[in-house]
Order: sequence, then C-alpha cells, then structure tokens
Amino acid sequence: MNLLDQLDWSYWKRLNPREKRTLLSQLLLHFVNPLMKISDIELKDFDLFGIKCQTFQLMIDEEEFVFIPGNKDAILGWNLGTKGLSLLETAPSAQEITIPQELRGQYNFFDVDSLGELINDKTTSLRKVQIPPMFVQRHALPAGTNYLGVYDSVTGSFSGEADQFSSYEEEIKEVLSPNLTPEESMTWSFPKNVLKEDRWYIEMIPHSDSYYVFSHEKHTYTSLRKAIRKKNFDLLTEDQWEYVNGAGSRRLFRWGNDLNVMDPYRGKNVRKMMEQANMFGLFFETSMERFEITEDPGVLKLTNRKNNVGIPIVDFLPLASYYSNSTSMLHEEVLSPSDYLYRKAILIKI
Repeated sequence: MNLLDQLDWSYWKRLNPREKRTLLSQLLLHFVNPLMKISDIELKDFDLFGIKCQTFQLMIDEEEFVFIPGNKDAILGWNLGTKGLSLLETAPSAQEITIPQELRGQYNFFDVDSLGELINDKTTSLRKVQIPPMFVQRHALPAGTNYLGVYDSVTGSFSGEADQFSSYEEEIKEVLSPNLTPEESMTWSFPKNVLKEDRWYIEMIPHSDSYYVFSHEKHTYTSLRKAIRKKNFDLLTEDQWEYVNGAGSRRLFRWGNDLNVMDPYRGKNVRKMMEQANMFGLFFETSMERFEITEDPGVLKLTNRKNNVGIPIVDFLPLASYYSNSTSMLHEEVLSPSDYLYRKAILIKI
C-alpha cells in the first residue's frame, strides 16, 4: 500500500497511535521544509456534531497547524434545498424584514420551498472530488499579517515573539493608552482593531481586554500568494476549503443544521458549536465581517456583509460549508486585514 492510501481518512482512522506517528514522521521528513521549526506535536481527538477525527496538532514556525487526512471520494456541494434541514422556523411570519436589493423579486421569503431555491442557488453544486492529505493552519490570519502574540491592554504584558514585538511596543501602547483629558476619557473606548501599514496590526480578542498582535506588510492577492509559496505553503482551493470546513458531511453547516441561536434552551449550545473547533480542529470566523481568500482569487469564502436581513437562513447562509460567494476580488487590490483572511496549508502530493 502506498503512502497516499495510508493517509486516506478511511484508512487513517483504523490506525493505532503508533502507526499514525510513524506516518507523521515520514510526512515531516519529506514534505515540510527542514528549515521550519516543528514543535509541540500532540495526537488529539476532535469532534463536532458526531464527526470525529483523531489526528495531530503541531506548531510549524510557532503557528498552530493540524494534519487532515485525505479523502479520495469526498462529496461536496448542496442541492437539497431545505430537505433534511430544521429550517421551517426561518420562514418569517411577519413583514418586519429587510430584503437585500439583489434578492428582491427573486424569492418568496415567506415560503419554505422558495427558501430552498435560495439555498440551492447560493451554494456550490453537488460533486465528488479527491482531497489530498494536508497540514492546515488552525486559525486564518488577517491578510498581510504574521502572528506575533497576545498583548494585555490592562497589564501591558505580552506573550509571544517578544523580540519582534519590542520594536512596535511603544507605538501600540500609545494607541491603547492615550493621554486623554477628563472629558475625552468619558467617551473614549478601546478600538476593535488598528492598522499601521507595513508595521503592525492589532485586533481585540472577543470578550477580553487583550489584543492579538501581528506584523504587517502591505499585499495584493498576487503578492501575498507569492510570499506564501516562497515559504513553501499553499492556499486552499475551494474544494479543499469546503472539505476542511465541513468534512464533506451532508449537512449545510459544519455544526449541523440548527440555526436557533435565539432559542433560550438550544441557542447557547448552537452558538458554542458554531464558534468551537470543528471535527478537524480548525476554527472559522463567525462574525461575517471578513472574506477568507482561496487559491483562486475569483473565489472567496465567508462574507463581509454587515447588515442582517432578519431571516436566519439568509443571515447565516454565508457560514455554510458550501456557500458560494458572488463577490470576487481583483488581483491587484490591496488586501485590508480587516476585510480579508488567509489560511496556509502544506499539501501532500506525490
């Protein structure tokens, strides 16, 4: 049996931990740049909505990656409308909704069958594809950035790449601890994010007083992809992105098909599943404020739509594993870290 056959998920999940470690050693030896630092290798069990995967989490040059087994017969896409979805409650009973201009007249938002047409139209077609095994970054990064660490705005402490952070420290402190008059301090609040082009970018960690800190270099899609490849990484294709997001399950969303986030009993659990690591240990942004770029500049995943319509299936559809974006991107557009994300991968191809 060749190496790729052993790395297929159908075979991988039958291996014991010792056999998996042997295969991982071969992959690190032959497919990862020997100049990269490999550390903190752990065999972990990931689980989301009944789909489980035991695989490796590791650090590559101080960034978190996971190994995702390949799948020779992955089924991707959606053509089922609302069949099998618990979406009946998404057909609103009142007129208190704001229908986007581009959707007006196309669908009856008060009819479940018409909502099914909307889902089919806004998702990729059903297809069978071959997905290679790969190492994939756990968290997508803001475009043009490299992760340095975490800065606590209250204590002023930093954990991470201290040498690089030291050259930005005073500038960041001035932004987050400005000298304010008593009147100004009454209205001042911590910024959600701050960019100093070609220097640094900071982004507030939700529900905390801390910030993620990144170095920043201005990039277009073309120059960013070139920089990624120079370090022996790749971006994910649309097929690969959809697979690592939802594992090819016949569910519209990676966490299942439940959108009752406002339900007093189920809502908290649904929101938890939306935001937790998926069945491969990856995290995906749920704010719907940024696109995630792919290997094809014409294909963006997620969305940067700011306004909700008031219909759960319309509002949350961009988080679906198979959501197809109508927005494209120009090769030479400068990528703002507050608008675009990117996720690095090492593809295992023989």
